[in-house]
Amino acid sequence: MVSRLEMVLKELNENGNFRASLFSTSTGLVLASQKDEDVDERVVAAMGSLLSDAAIKAAEEMDLSEATVMKIFYKKDYIICKNIAINNDTSFLLAVLSKLPDSDEVEKYIDQLLQWAMENSLDDLKKLSSI
Repeated sequence: MVSRLEMVLKELNENGNFRASLFSTSTGLVLASQKDEDVDERVVAAMGSLLSDAAIKAAEEMDLSEATVMKIFYKKDYIICKNIAINNDTSFLLAVLSKLPDSDEVEKYIDQLLQWAMENSLDDLKKLSSI
């Protein structure tokens, strides 16, 4: 299962030219990752979990709908965290580190890549949630 998740991440990184991508539990436990040597996947997972928690709390406090994607833009970099809800009790996180997109078209392409990764990992994540 994990090797299939890693294969999805490898293809994701190759097509998106990402520095890192990973699947983690909502609490920040890394399930699978593909990354450059200078990236600590544990830090990415922990920060992704923190961002996701903050978005969920904000939604609760402001009576907003469910948080699905968090994007943070820096001068040269970009973090994307996508919540993958399996059921009411279990969710996972797909986190990606990238250079800032050059255009709206590139950002849309990145969104499509993340959707593809989510769709191609959903069965394995469902299996993991039942363990």
